[in-house]
Amino acid sequence: MKNIIKLALVMLCSASISFSTANSGELTVTGSAKASYVILSSESASSALENGPGLGVSNEFTLSASGELDNGYTWKWFADIDGATTQDDGGMSLTTPYGALAMNVSDGGLELSKAAAITATGDRGSDSAFDEGMAEEYSIGSMANIQYHTPADLLPYGIAVKVAYAPNTTKTANASKNATGSSDDGGFTDAASTGAVFSATGQNDNIGSSMTQYQVKAAPIDGLAIGASYSEYDVDARAAQKPEAGSVYAKYATGPFTVGVGLMRLSLATRDNVNTYEKVANEKFGASFAVNEDITVSFSEERSEASTMVPGSTDVELSVQQIAAAYTMGGMTLALSQNQYENVAYTKDKDAKSTVFNLSMAF
Repeated sequence: MKNIIKLALVMLCSASISFSTANSGELTVTGSAKASYVILSSESASSALENGPGLGVSNEFTLSASGELDNGYTWKWFADIDGATTQDDGGMSLTTPYGALAMNVSDGGLELSKAAAITATGDRGSDSAFDEGMAEEYSIGSMANIQYHTPADLLPYGIAVKVAYAPNTTKTANASKNATGSSDDGGFTDAASTGAVFSATGQNDNIGSSMTQYQVKAAPIDGLAIGASYSEYDVDARAAQKPEAGSVYAKYATGPFTVGVGLMRLSLATRDNVNTYEKVANEKFGASFAVNEDITVSFSEERSEASTMVPGSTDVELSVQQIAAAYTMGGMTLALSQNQYENVAYTKDKDAKSTVFNLSMAF
């Protein structure tokens, strides 16, 4: 990672030498508000899920500013404000002929474990107030990180490369421009229970002192997008298994049809004397059909198998199926989805289904 830091310094020095003033940036506000109605029911007598119908309203907006320097370099700043009207992430970037340099706080994840997802609703019922607990690739976007992106059109076939480095794994957004790192950034949390390991992102709070993430995307032919990502932690000596993960995906669009497939492999941090889950394998498939310019329907399926170190235990497969439809009119979207869950949170026979209706307004 010393090379990334050196490259960042060279880019900053080049920028400071070649310009003396910058044009004033323009401040913009964008965002969305969403109202939802959710019906969740249990599909099994054992491990039943008992939740009544729910209503909810959420919103998030982004403050952003951008501008151009005298030498043609461009810059951008943004801050996301969530429903509690607090800043939950943000960042700054500088784009030059040599590439882009970005510094983010709780943003900028390069993982592609969800890139193959294709749903008419734009998500998989994530606003349904129900988390099925599927593990995903580690995300550097939950930490403070620095990134380098290759220049646009530098490589053939639309290849773009991004590299990110987080000096510590803290998830706290530092409010000070001179903030120091976390004092608890080199610890190791045992993966002794599913609750400590299988969050919505597969993230474990305290499993290493630093993290590096890589991403490569390409568009070799019209309509085809492919990509791969890889994540790794620098862990302390107590780890028996290094936490790392990787994903690949392909998505192809032709006419009104779009299809996508993806694979993810995740190795969890473990210790020799702890019996726990050690790895996860995910497979995703999705397809959508645009009936016309306003109406889209889709089907998607995701399967995630968790392997355990516990002697005599068997692997557990969590699966999610979704059928969805969406109608868009200007900045308004009406979406309806039917979701089927099996072995929620990798718990055998813990099944459920949900019906989600969302009304979204973009501004």
